[in-house]
Amino acid sequence: MAPDELARVAFRWYGGAMTFALLQERMLRLAAWLRQETGVATGDRVLVCLPKSPEAVVALYGTMAAGGVYSPVQYQDSADRLNAVAASMQPKVILTSRPMAGQFAGYSSRLHAVDLAAEGTGFEALTSSSKPLGAPFAVESEDLAWIIHTSGSTGEPKGVMLSHRAMAANVEAMQQRDRMSTVDRRISHAPLHYISAFDLLFPLVSGVQIYLLPEKEAMFPERVGEVMERERTTIWSSSATALRLLLERGALAARDLSAMRRISFYGEAMPMATLRQIMAALPHVEFVNHYGATEADLIASFPVPRPLPETMVRLPLGWPADKVDLTLRDAAGNLVPDGEIGEICLVGPGVTSGYWGDPVLSAARRMPGIAQSHRTGDLAYRSADGILHSAGRTDQMVKIRGQRLDLGEVEAVLRLHPLVRDALAVAAGEPDLTVKAVVLSERGHDLLAELDQLCRRRLPRHGRPVRITVLAKFPQLATGKVDRLALRQRALA
Repeated sequence: MAPDELARVAFRWYGGAMTFALLQERMLRLAAWLRQETGVATGDRVLVCLPKSPEAVVALYGTMAAGGVYSPVQYQDSADRLNAVAASMQPKVILTSRPMAGQFAGYSSRLHAVDLAAEGTGFEALTSSSKPLGAPFAVESEDLAWIIHTSGSTGEPKGVMLSHRAMAANVEAMQQRDRMSTVDRRISHAPLHYISAFDLLFPLVSGVQIYLLPEKEAMFPERVGEVMERERTTIWSSSATALRLLLERGALAARDLSAMRRISFYGEAMPMATLRQIMAALPHVEFVNHYGATEADLIASFPVPRPLPETMVRLPLGWPADKVDLTLRDAAGNLVPDGEIGEICLVGPGVTSGYWGDPVLSAARRMPGIAQSHRTGDLAYRSADGILHSAGRTDQMVKIRGQRLDLGEVEAVLRLHPLVRDALAVAAGEPDLTVKAVVLSERGHDLLAELDQLCRRRLPRHGRPVRITVLAKFPQLATGKVDRLALRQRALA
């Protein structure tokens, strides 16, 4: 970078900023410390448990500059879930804050806690004796870069592996979609452990300035709206739920958002009535429906037309991104013709390398003989104009407030209780999905408190049932099999 480029601000947060020069110095210093003091080598995992903060940015860039594999986990998650991920990953290093250090039982030799009180300087005490590397450590394009954990049907989080090649392809695809440049200001809204948080890499390819929005602030739409207005945000991207809450509680119509040019949303279906209201409140803004997955991020997108046709009752997934070869296939792997429903299958440089420590699942999700491929589990059909339209799932995966959840994970966790013989989880509700469950047990309602504690320890917040019903016997069909439809209705009643 030229001196004038290094002087520009890459990241901002409330009360502070980090230039490209400062980011470069702290990144290379942390990378040197990771390699020289902790022994991190190419391919070693670095588990990061930090809030959205300048320290988290340095941890991300420093890990990649050291050739390590960056793996963020949910900050302030339960000790059970954090240790389950650590046991699977066997990280060389765990970077976290002092308050969270006690959550990682048995990993004291690999644990390094930083002080977040003085924002932006948390790593200085650890790395003060390290001389910064002259440049990022050289890696191969197929070396692992990130491992992101997502919901799995076994009751344990599964790690999605992404190579440097995949991350570069995803960043480039987003750059092309949003046409980012040095004049743009963007809010990093997604939690650090989501694949969407790779927006923290955007300054490198476009010079866009990123505002770091902490998870606690992101929970309050009025606060998000204030930041949008104050920071003169030009691009915003988050879940459809977050956008709806901005309309309902963020006072969008009353704010000066004249700098905003583009809003993209993803995760769950956007209610059309809500979208019409938001578009009316922001008549100068482009809106884009974004369809993606942790395993490939941007898969397809649909620029929302103005005016929105009255006949449109649901947004399509859109046109496939250039970085993927997208086909629709039946259960046997055969291509389906236009107009017929098939599973969305992907081949391309931005696709996952597989699942960490699970070669069986990795192989099951690939197309035969193609390493860089993925069967998404999403069903769709292609209309005559080439646009993809959603048609459901092949499994129990749902999206809740933009976060992926396998209902099989909820059921598996409930079955861990020794007095539970079976369990069924469902997700329903408008406009927000919630999880409800039915369990089979002789014990009765006094079991509920124990099940609630079990779910708090083992499930992500968005996956915890809002209600659990205990039955001594599941309804049966005349054949003697469990009546799953009646059981589902009981769970939703």
